[in-house]
Amino acid sequence: MSSARNSPARPSIREQIAAKRAEVRNSPLAKSARVGTTAGSGGSSSLGGVGSPLAARRTTAGGSTARGAVGGRGGFGITGDGSEGVVEEKTVDGQIKKAVKSAKLDISSLSLKRIPAEVYTKLLGLQLDELSSPPPPPSPPSSKKGDIFTTPRQFGSEFPTGLEKEDERALIFGKSLKKGEEFWVEPEELTTFRAAGNELEVLEREMGMFGGLKSVDLSRNRLRTIPNCFSDLLRLTTLDLSNNAISSLPPSILLLPLLQVLDLSHNSLTTLSFSDTLGPSEDGLAYGVGFFSTAVQRAEELKAVRPIWPVLRSMNLGYNRLDSDGLAELANVKLKAMRVLNLEYNALQGVLDVAGVGIGEESMPQLATLVFNGNKALRGIKGELGRDAKVETVGCSVREGSIGPAPTKTEDPITPAPASAEVTDDSSAPTSHDDSANPIPNPNLTYVYRTLPAATFDSEPLAIDFDLYLPSAPAGPAGHPLVIWFHGGGLLQGNKENLPPHFRRLPSFTLGSGDEHVAVISPNYRLAPQVPILEILSDVTALLTYIRTKLNDRLTKEGKGEHKIDTGRICLSGGSAGGYLALIAGMEVPKEVKDEEVGGYRGVDVNSGIKCLAPFYPITDLTDEFWATETNPVPWMKRTVAHAEAKPHLDTKAAPVFTAVSGGPRSILYPYMLQHALFPSLLFLTQRSVGSGLDGFRPSPLALSIPHRLELVAKSGKVKHHVPIYFVYGTIDDKVQPMEKTLQAFEKVEGELEVCKLEGKDHAFDEDPTVECEEFREWLGKHLL
Repeated sequence: MSSARNSPARPSIREQIAAKRAEVRNSPLAKSARVGTTAGSGGSSSLGGVGSPLAARRTTAGGSTARGAVGGRGGFGITGDGSEGVVEEKTVDGQIKKAVKSAKLDISSLSLKRIPAEVYTKLLGLQLDELSSPPPPPSPPSSKKGDIFTTPRQFGSEFPTGLEKEDERALIFGKSLKKGEEFWVEPEELTTFRAAGNELEVLEREMGMFGGLKSVDLSRNRLRTIPNCFSDLLRLTTLDLSNNAISSLPPSILLLPLLQVLDLSHNSLTTLSFSDTLGPSEDGLAYGVGFFSTAVQRAEELKAVRPIWPVLRSMNLGYNRLDSDGLAELANVKLKAMRVLNLEYNALQGVLDVAGVGIGEESMPQLATLVFNGNKALRGIKGELGRDAKVETVGCSVREGSIGPAPTKTEDPITPAPASAEVTDDSSAPTSHDDSANPIPNPNLTYVYRTLPAATFDSEPLAIDFDLYLPSAPAGPAGHPLVIWFHGGGLLQGNKENLPPHFRRLPSFTLGSGDEHVAVISPNYRLAPQVPILEILSDVTALLTYIRTKLNDRLTKEGKGEHKIDTGRICLSGGSAGGYLALIAGMEVPKEVKDEEVGGYRGVDVNSGIKCLAPFYPITDLTDEFWATETNPVPWMKRTVAHAEAKPHLDTKAAPVFTAVSGGPRSILYPYMLQHALFPSLLFLTQRSVGSGLDGFRPSPLALSIPHRLELVAKSGKVKHHVPIYFVYGTIDDKVQPMEKTLQAFEKVEGELEVCKLEGKDHAFDEDPTVECEEFREWLGKHLL
């Protein structure tokens, strides 16, 4: 274990804070300021009171708080009081001020080339000349006549004596602070650091001084390495380094003792090496585990042998360049706590010996989810996995082996696969498709469309986002038509990354008879049971409002004006529960029916630009007996989900979530729900009554079911026919209710409906990368363009 350090020697953060406060309190200038303030303000002894030089440094002539030094780096966010819908410019200075009180710093999506020096000077109390990479010195301040900092001070007969000449001049004339010397106040210990979506290429060693950090998000930057100082972050539990340019495992993160979630997806890893590890410095130990009484004890701690990732539970290595040999060193590391390992879309090939690469039962006994999706040359796996492990092999050349219970393809994000023993190659296995012919694009942009205040004391504000996939060709005069795809998961789990491959490729195709290309949006939305169904539907409304009113301005601001969106041509689509959201949002209900009959939700505005709907294998009828029938275990799970597994995700008092990792701990919630027939009750657990007094009502599953709403339309006669609908489902789908009742209800309502009934296809069949859905593209070209 290497002991080389590049962290600056420093006392602990609490020692720095105490020293800083004592320095300010005992300085001649501060003492004199208190004397002058007492004389001129009726005895007030406040250090920064009105009339003191320190107060003058912080206030403008009009008495308002002076704006911070960093204002040019901008984004958008909610106002400081958390008021929803009131948007202010997001700046580094503003986020630092919030972090001083909240202990959570969010400087994401501000186009930063480096971490601003203000982060270290204001949150750590460092001086600019103490930084490892100080910024260029500022230009000299101007001295305009009448400036508050050059206006002489007025004193009574009691003038302070015994001052140094420089302090005397400062007290009389005032003295403006140099950049970075703003009066420092004690910040809360920083626990969360988010700097995602910037242009960072390097990180300063001062990052290691934030010893209290528990969560760090540095995704979507340009980082190639992680500095050694990260080994001092001994309290870190979550680290997101996805979408960077990292080519090897950073030695500084290998020995983090509390790290539980690590995301290294979308990097340039070709091999995993654990031979060069880096432990914490003496400063890091003092911060993370307390002070030591003797130098001997400190030295012993530095020499201690530390295990690699002793409590790591989830690691995402997807979308790298790892081959089977590149995983070999995992065999030398026993990650006993590992539950989710994602190796999708790498370069794995042949028949993989799970024991030989360190992911077998002996090395990872608690492994619950192992993802191999998209490894086209992977022909099989052999060896014993953990007892409860499931394997996902969509897009691989794998078929079920002849020895023991083998894993099967998991084509549904809500569908766990059975535990595995061995999968072998066979000449009849399907050949892998050509990567160049069927690429699986990543999103071009990610935007936050709704920000909600933190729901609990220890949670963070919810910044609900969506991924935007753009064509390479610029839009025509009207803009790109838009397809919005909502992910599935029973409204209980799932995330925007579940967008099927053929939807990701959709912008690359020319649709219709012209030369138009569509854009595709895949949004997150809040999940039940922490939020009720009407709150989930309000996220859909907020998304469409953002698209209509703000998206094109945002694209123009970021230099993507040639890809503006035609908000009058939108198709709502989605899979499973996402198909339900597309249907209920896009279908008009009669205006004359009472709110109670439609559950308090009437869909989106009829003038919202919805031209057509395309539900794939959707949930439609919340009252179907399918949901009321206990299925234990569910057919694809082959084991009972224990209540202890589901309990953390059923806590209605927990903070709301809007994304859940595919194959992660929350992925057992949908099978658990079917096991105990809890759907749709989980969607209504926290649903409050709508309206008040005698007009109040509580929404019912019937009122929010598609067949019931179609019956209301059929009886009304005043509603225009529904927009064109492309309805897709497979004949062997046993993950949602049967479709017959819904299709019969559609027959009673005017409107164009094309039903695509696919023989032998299961739920989420289109998650196979080889599926293209050409018929859907043709239909889209006719009805969206």
